[in-house]
Amino acid sequence: MPSWLQRAGIGLALSAALATAAAAAPVTVTLWSWSPVAPTMKAMVAAIEKAHPDIHIAATIEPHTAYFTALKAAQASGTLPDLIGLPPGAYTQEYRPDLQALDSVAAGAWGADWQKNFAPALLTQARLGNPKGDTQFYMLPEEAEVLNLWYDRAAFAKAGITAPPATFDELVSDAAKLRKVGFIAFYQGGGTGLFDNWVFMQIAAQTDLADLLAAENGKPVWNKPGMLAAAKVWQRLFSEHVVQPGALSALQYPTGANLFAAGRVGMISLGSWWLQETHLSTNPALATMSGYGKFFFPAVTAGGSASPPLGGVDIGWGITKNAVKSPAVEAAAKTVFKELISGAGEQVALDQLNDLPAFNGMKPTQALPAHLQALYQTYIAELATAHPHQIGNPVIYNALAANLQAIGAGTKTPEAALAAVQKVAESQAAN
Repeated sequence: MPSWLQRAGIGLALSAALATAAAAAPVTVTLWSWSPVAPTMKAMVAAIEKAHPDIHIAATIEPHTAYFTALKAAQASGTLPDLIGLPPGAYTQEYRPDLQALDSVAAGAWGADWQKNFAPALLTQARLGNPKGDTQFYMLPEEAEVLNLWYDRAAFAKAGITAPPATFDELVSDAAKLRKVGFIAFYQGGGTGLFDNWVFMQIAAQTDLADLLAAENGKPVWNKPGMLAAAKVWQRLFSEHVVQPGALSALQYPTGANLFAAGRVGMISLGSWWLQETHLSTNPALATMSGYGKFFFPAVTAGGSASPPLGGVDIGWGITKNAVKSPAVEAAAKTVFKELISGAGEQVALDQLNDLPAFNGMKPTQALPAHLQALYQTYIAELATAHPHQIGNPVIYNALAANLQAIGAGTKTPEAALAAVQKVAESQAAN
């Protein structure tokens, strides 16, 4: 055989081999989020890839503030990944122009009656902030949450505190006792606007729940007396030294959570997702949650009650328009999306108590110690009656966070700050 024919044969065989190898290579799906935390997401990715060997997931998990900074930069440069983790409301609305509508994706994953798999309240929150008349879904929830305050039992014991505060005055007194024995009394990550808004909303749920819920949906009611009362309580957290010095530049994640886990913080505003620490720590107090307790924001008026549960969607997933770069990537992204919400990925997250299930019928598979089981079941019950905890409009959301920080810094009075938020809300409502 002539040498050129031999070379041609070898070339054709090599080309065929390369083509076969390329066809067999897994399709890569890119995924970014702040949650679930990196160790949990690593296990979730492994479970999904095991179930779907033809898919490779390139996952990037960063703390909340860093994640949304990176996401905003990617949005500006047109380089968003295929799947992005999102809270409902303002965050989803900020990225809605870059997201695919998920109604047909959900029908393909779970059937035409797919909405039966989610509690109606979670579906309502998933669409929070949509433009009038837009009933489509741009994110769907993987997990749900309940907001509350947590406390460190050892810190309380060292400070001589026998129970969590039942009134705001007790909160102030307990904070002084904790500071006296060397603890950060109440850690506030004021540099994370989400947690500023959430603490305020827990207070406002006491002073004016009806207007708070209306405000979440865009109604310009920020100047109502009950909302102002909540802003004045927020101010007292700073003026009466309940929160730590430098709170306005501090981050809830990773700094606050790490300090709380290290036993240096008496109280902090977190929620049901703190149970995930049972799988992230070898410290028995965290691994069993026996060293921690939870409570709702204490009564701010004499004879009042603690804040009612606020909660709903913790994290949901959106599929970006970048995922249509090839039919293979789009199909793989839809598969990963389903596995994150109702399949192998979410089962791993639930077994690590990352948070509460959003998809009906999903639950942890392992037996839990009695104390941990009681905490988990309490959260499940609270979620069933929890009021929404997100602001739908991103412009209003940012205005509230900025003005709460101004109150904390003493550069605005509560009256002036809420008047500024009211002005923004009125402008948004007029558009």
